[in-house]
Amino acid sequence: MSMSLPRKPPRLGIGTQEGPQTQYETAAQSYQDDYGWAVGVYRSGVWLVSGRGVDALDMPRELGERVQLATGNSVPLFESPEDNSTRWVFLVASHTGPAEPRMAELGIDHIRAGRCVDLPPSEFGQHRLRWISTPSGLLTPDFTTVVHAVLQAR
Repeated sequence: MSMSLPRKPPRLGIGTQEGPQTQYETAAQSYQDDYGWAVGVYRSGVWLVSGRGVDALDMPRELGERVQLATGNSVPLFESPEDNSTRWVFLVASHTGPAEPRMAELGIDHIRAGRCVDLPPSEFGQHRLRWISTPSGLLTPDFTTVVHAVLQAR
């Protein structure tokens, strides 16, 4: 009986042979190596391709704060500032079922099925994305667990 070693995802191959050069390349490589995420990087942006194990729930900060309390700070979460508001983005396990209609009514964008979501430390002008609850040591929760928390917190 032979045992095979677990396969690691292929490396992005960004940066030079000595390794990634920028903080964005380093972050993207880390997300791929540590979590197996499908990611990309361009200049000052790092992004996740959703629907490959991970989706995102992008919502107004005020609702996000209530959802964070309801989930016990156990969900990977980052802040995405905009000119006139701030959005909070929760990472959840991919959901292939039908869309939850109440989510759009609450101003929540379910980013899934191959759409991309920017990740920290991406920068856009004066705006920089930052982790509130880093994915390190956290499990990406089931979609329905977070949706339930959203509907309870609204």
